[in-house]
Amino acid sequence: MHWKSGTAIITGAASGLGRALALELAAAGWQICLADLDVDRLATVQADVERRGGIGISTALDVRDPAAWRAVHDRLRTDWPSLGLLVNSAGVGATGEVGQLPESQWQRVLDTNLLGTALGCETFLPWLREHSARSHLVNVASIAGILAPPSMAAYSASKAGVIALSEAIAAECGRRRPGVTVVCPGFFRSGLLDTWHFSAGLESREARRRMDASRWTSERVATRVIHAIDRDRRYVVVGRTARSLWRLKRLAPRATTSLIAAIYKRLR
Repeated sequence: MHWKSGTAIITGAASGLGRALALELAAAGWQICLADLDVDRLATVQADVERRGGIGISTALDVRDPAAWRAVHDRLRTDWPSLGLLVNSAGVGATGEVGQLPESQWQRVLDTNLLGTALGCETFLPWLREHSARSHLVNVASIAGILAPPSMAAYSASKAGVIALSEAIAAECGRRRPGVTVVCPGFFRSGLLDTWHFSAGLESREARRRMDASRWTSERVATRVIHAIDRDRRYVVVGRTARSLWRLKRLAPRATTSLIAAIYKRLR
């Protein structure tokens, strides 16, 4: 990583992309606040971070809780002179067509993915802006936030909100700190499906098939994200299919939606 080591906060750090990013930063000597609800797995990640040469601080964090965010902020303000990087990586998912997905799942997905990311930004953005050299914000969204596949309305809506939030922050900051990167991956191998609610067996089988078939690992995605931070890039769209559909959606949005609908119909 070209950027000098510094201090970072990573949510969802116990597994998947959050963990992979923590290990990448650790190899460059960063001090990292590892935040997650799974404190047992978090302890293992902290040990891995320290073996890589980083300094890890583990903290239990429910990203839906404003008071919990504030407690982390106050603790780190006491211990760290500055904050260089915030990564909002915590997320959950659910599939089910509109009219069939329980309200509780809409609430869980929106509160975790969108509100949780917004609370992190609201809490730490002022501190990121104070950095004397450079700072960066990374929000993890999904290609689903752009393509909005059938049966993924709740997840897509939450991630589309994360994209809009990130673009609004980038517009507010302009050329000032922090830089903003929004990550929009397609399927890659991670632990996301462990916390996913499936309304039908077909959805579960198809999601796991696509994840198992992906050549992208959390570690490869993390390397791409670090590269984007170094170059202050706005978007990280990962996966050949995801990138192709991203381009097509910008050029021909109705045709893209029709294509995705046809694929969904064929699967069913």
